[in-house]
Amino acid sequence: MTHDLPSFNRLKLTVWTSAALLMAGSASVQAQGVWKPEKPVEIVVGSAAGGGNDKSGRVLQKILSETKSAEAVVTNKVGGGGAIAYNYVSQKKDAHVIGIAQAGLLTNHITGRSPLTLSALTPLSYVGSEPVALTVRADSPYKNLKQFLDQLKKDPTSLSISVGSTLGGTNHFGIALLAKSAGVDPKKLKLLVFGGGAESVTNLLGGHIQAMSQLVNNSIPHQKAGTMRILCITSPNRLAAIPDVPTCTEEGAKVVAEGWTVIVGPKDLPAPQVAAWEKILLAATQHPEWKNYLASSGWSADYKNAKDTSAFLKEDYEETKALLTEFGLAK
Repeated sequence: MTHDLPSFNRLKLTVWTSAALLMAGSASVQAQGVWKPEKPVEIVVGSAAGGGNDKSGRVLQKILSETKSAEAVVTNKVGGGGAIAYNYVSQKKDAHVIGIAQAGLLTNHITGRSPLTLSALTPLSYVGSEPVALTVRADSPYKNLKQFLDQLKKDPTSLSISVGSTLGGTNHFGIALLAKSAGVDPKKLKLLVFGGGAESVTNLLGGHIQAMSQLVNNSIPHQKAGTMRILCITSPNRLAAIPDVPTCTEEGAKVVAEGWTVIVGPKDLPAPQVAAWEKILLAATQHPEWKNYLASSGWSADYKNAKDTSAFLKEDYEETKALLTEFGLAK
């Protein structure tokens, strides 16, 4: 035989049930508000092994492991000036996939090389910047910037110059602005594109090209080894890693150009995941391993959170578009 519960018991049961559901819902919200990597993180880089952002990715990989923030693997997606890597990250739906991004993230779209825009990715953190180095082999007849630019004045096509993996990036800006400072039309330069900084180094050492305009980390080891000569760097001041190398401004060309590095994730990552990555990446940039990497590679230490990184990228897009339009590369 069954009996209906007295009305006051039904009321208490209803209250208790509602309270339990409310507590469960609150716990669920709290769980959603805290995120951390639960499986290996994939760090996607757009250069071949040994290239600039590959080095950055592997240092980050080591730090994540040492600090037990996450296990990580580096995936090289080479081609299109980083476009293949950025597209790969944009197609994921998982915060366990992040990418190392540089200027190609913006310039590929401006030049029509890729339809991908900033909206296809989630900016997570700005982690530093580094200048460009104009570099020749140690046995090159060009001992300083003036001699090099004088040759370009005579014939802009006489020197083969690598600008890394893409036209229209920071490396390209470096040599283009130097040429412009000497009255040389940047559009007439003989510029070559390879798979990244490592290939540029190989081609310069092999004598297949006469110079490379590359982010300075690619040149520092060879400058120290005596196999290359950096004619100048596009930073405001000399670098502690290579104190004997002059800035381009010191050499008479008032050119300052620095390449930034940001970490991005797939499109529309939820706020808790963005916040988690901000915390992880801020800690990573304060790690001794990262600081040593920056010092040895000639980077400027800096950090911006996701909001500030997004604002920076939007502003840089407009400035870069104006420069590429001037160089006849904007579509």
